[in-house]
Amino acid sequence: MAKQNDRPTLATVASRAGVSIKTASRVLNGEKHVAARTAEKVEDAAAELGFRLNSTARRLRAGGRSPYIGVVMSDGDDPFQARLFTLLEAELSRIGLRPVVTVTADDPDRERGFLDECLANDMTGICVIRSHPDAARFYADAASADVQIVSFDPSTAGPGVDLIAGDEELAGRLAATQLLNHGHISLGVIGDHSTSPITTARLAGIQSAFAGRSDVGWRAYMREDAHDLASAKNVVAAWLGSRSAPSALITLSATLTQGAIDACRRLDEWPALVGIDDFPAAELLDVTVIDRDVQSMVAEAVRRLQDPPGSGAGGGPRRGSARVPVHVIARGSGEESPDK
Repeated sequence: MAKQNDRPTLATVASRAGVSIKTASRVLNGEKHVAARTAEKVEDAAAELGFRLNSTARRLRAGGRSPYIGVVMSDGDDPFQARLFTLLEAELSRIGLRPVVTVTADDPDRERGFLDECLANDMTGICVIRSHPDAARFYADAASADVQIVSFDPSTAGPGVDLIAGDEELAGRLAATQLLNHGHISLGVIGDHSTSPITTARLAGIQSAFAGRSDVGWRAYMREDAHDLASAKNVVAAWLGSRSAPSALITLSATLTQGAIDACRRLDEWPALVGIDDFPAAELLDVTVIDRDVQSMVAEAVRRLQDPPGSGAGGGPRRGSARVPVHVIARGSGEESPDK
């Protein structure tokens, strides 16, 4: 009899039922042509021992694919990452796949360890929602191991990685243009992780909107070191408390937008505001945002995760990168004039 703390095996079940391992396997895998009495003994033994077949192992032995997808996030509290993951989980579930998630807290070593675990467990694919810039080189190694990798983060771009991203430079340009069109020439720009390709592209878009406009002041208010809600709140509070506060703000992520709003609420000062990336409370707070079509991004990612590793649909060539359009959602905060 198996010890209480032992995990029952197929051999244990066969021994309890008094049959061969092959017969026990046939019964538990639902094969036909097994005597009813024999099948009953095997099923009773499995129930008594608490034995459960490893469905993943069985699928792999049969030449199938693992039902698991490794998912990398850097911050579970980030509104964009959380929104994207919620949609991704639902879309994966629809086709019988399940996410195994790590939140790296911007630790590249933790990210590398998770990738190694994904490869060791033969996961069907890896989906990167947000990566640490220093971890980008790890994905080339993972791709060479013949696993399908889809990423929403441009920092992971490279051979073997399908990149699905928004037009980040356009997002920055739209944010700046929205405020310029409403008469603002004094703008505060709050960024995070200046080494990130996303931040770099958004800043380039903002700068392109200001090209040729010598009357626009923004460099004096440029901050690239606000990495979370608290630091964004402190930056905005300092600006609004000064005699030369900007009349408008551009925040380069949903987390920073929330920090800016918190500072405005506490000081009861409300400059015009355009944030990049939507978040759940933005509509309630009438916050204007520049957003990507996240639903389309997720749908495309899941389609690619179903492709054979290293190829496109049907064994054809890889699909490569995909650029998702961005658009302005005008709700009021970005449409205020400097006079008001």
